[in-house]
Amino acid sequence: MEHHLKKALVIGATGAVGRDLVDILLKGERYSSVATFARRDLGIRHEKLTSYIVDFAYPEQWREFMQGDVLFSALGTSRKQAGSKEGQYRVDYEYN
Repeated sequence: MEHHLKKALVIGATGAVGRDLVDILLKGERYSSVATFARRDLGIRHEKLTSYIVDFAYPEQWREFMQGDVLFSALGTSRKQAGSKEGQYRVDYEYN
């Protein structure tokens, strides 16, 4: 089966699921490039990786970079981490 190399986009790449996903995408051969969108630096350097530090509340500031073939979302939080039920809703629903 012939694979066409594609660009993967990952939002929420700094959490446990996101970090594992990025690792899998970088090690695999299906994607020629991976772009991540997160609130802080991933601390990962790889020839296939481009990382964007973004504020999810202002997508107009980074939407021009959201061009690729496949989008993965690992964006999510807990109520404790978000500080409130409203904060959790904002991340888990509105930002996604």
